[in-house]
Amino acid sequence: MKDPTTLKSEHDTSLLYATAALFEKLSPYLEFNIVPAQTRFDLFKNGTSYCYFVRNGWFSIHHSADPVLLGTLQLPGIIGIGGAIPESAGLYIESKVESEVAMTTVPEMHALINELDLWEMLSKHIFRMTGSIFTKGVLLTGNSSYEIIRFHLIELMNEPEEIRNITVAVTYVQQKTRLSRSTIMKMLAQLKQGGYVTLENGILKKVHKLPLKY
Repeated sequence: MKDPTTLKSEHDTSLLYATAALFEKLSPYLEFNIVPAQTRFDLFKNGTSYCYFVRNGWFSIHHSADPVLLGTLQLPGIIGIGGAIPESAGLYIESKVESEVAMTTVPEMHALINELDLWEMLSKHIFRMTGSIFTKGVLLTGNSSYEIIRFHLIELMNEPEEIRNITVAVTYVQQKTRLSRSTIMKMLAQLKQGGYVTLENGILKKVHKLPLKY
């Protein structure tokens, strides 16, 4: 059986390219600024929806009413551009390191997209993001603690190396789940002992073939 957490199809690659292409087309019209670590940006404030473009750095995605980390932005990162996120969602992004980001309102960006005739690129980007959210929901709903940890270890391994090398694996998994730290540490220790992962001082260096079941 194919493992949906590890395989990327040509379709996935095409959608990822669409996001990068959209970013490239819109970048000349944006003003990018360097922001320090722990800078927060809301996706909806004062009755206006905002979208963000991240060119360099690392941003995490959060829900203001919930301490769980929802995800991270893959570079080049675009978030909020669809304009479908309601104010009640309380979503915001936060820089984890010094980063380069541009911000604009969704209405302004939609007007530009209309002017440049980029709706097809935008739809592919939104389709990719929606598919990613759906996949995560399916994989994380009703699964065992091990399957949830396994999924997030693969996600962490897919983060850029410069990010992964400053991220403690147990903290990464704990921030993105409701699992206890002791449960995560126990399973990581067993996976390391079994030769399924390589950890150095808590940093994930390599994921070997993880078993589908614990």
